[in-house]
Amino acid sequence: MGNPAHATPAGEQARSGPAPQRLLIPIDATEASRRGVPYAIALARQVEPVEVCLLYIVAPVRDWEVLRFRTEQEIHRHFQSRAERFLAEASAPLKAAGIPCKACFREQEPVFGILDLAEQLECTAIVLPRPDWLDFRSSGLVRRLKRARRPTPVILVAADGSVAQ
Repeated sequence: MGNPAHATPAGEQARSGPAPQRLLIPIDATEASRRGVPYAIALARQVEPVEVCLLYIVAPVRDWEVLRFRTEQEIHRHFQSRAERFLAEASAPLKAAGIPCKACFREQEPVFGILDLAEQLECTAIVLPRPDWLDFRSSGLVRRLKRARRPTPVILVAADGSVAQ
């Protein structure tokens, strides 16, 4: 038997297989935000190893009208509780499909937070729902993420989980 320390790069690749597609899927309370989940499952079935990071991100609350009735800690606990529920729901089908899944919660400006986490985790793509023509909030997020011109591509997914054209 040969010494594994002298294995060729091709041999190492054969043992470990192809590098996984590492997808960042930001989610919120909407069903549309979970469109990346069936996309990830379909991608994993195409023989590609897939890892997913689900992200629930909220902008920090700075509105004095809110802060005069609730402390920052109360607001954080509220969003943390919602995040746990939404992340658990979204991760269930991924775990059932055997896809490694990490769940993250951040209180941060959404565009910066999404791009920052994608870079930290070395994600190969950010997966978002294709905005419907009436969904101004989502289309603004997609537009701002694409305008940021970061190395991580943004994949838009249709309602059926396919890549939107």
